[in-house]
Order: sequence, then structure tokens, then C-alpha cells
Amino acid sequence: MKRGYIQNELSEERTELSNERTFLSYIQTSLAAFAFAFFILKFLNETSKYFYIGIFAIFLGIIILIVGFVQYKKREKLIKKFRKKI
Repeated sequence: MKRGYIQNELSEERTELSNERTFLSYIQTSLAAFAFAFFILKFLNETSKYFYIGIFAIFLGIIILIVGFVQYKKREKLIKKFRKKI
């Protein structure tokens, strides 16, 4: 009986850690988009067409960050709801 409880507890912890890793991946991707935008805006001419690509990369980074946060909170809520059932 105790072994089943421990395995269940560990699987719940792995699920929480997996959710956190996924959120960190969203953050990493958004930071990469911001870095790309910084490179474009800093090192290329502002009057060129690349300026708009840099602005788009900033908005893309913001969107990725928001989507990642919303997904993280949604999954966290489901995990806590599942944990209360058990």
C-alpha cells in the first residue's frame, strides 16, 4: 500500500516539474525572439525592411510569453484539481 502511494506522489511531482520545464521553454523561446529583435534593431539600418522584422520579433516574443504563462497556469490549476481528488 505504501509503495503505491509513493509512486503516485512521485508521478505528481514529475508532472508539476514537467509543467515548470515547459514554461521555462516558453520563456527561453521568447527571450530568443527578443534577442533576435535586439540584433535586428541595433545592428541594421532602421529605414530598411528589417526594421519591421525586428518589431514583429518583439511582438512575437511577447505573444509567446503570454501564451506560455496562460498554459502554465491552466495546467497548474488542472494538476491541483487532480491532486485534490486523490
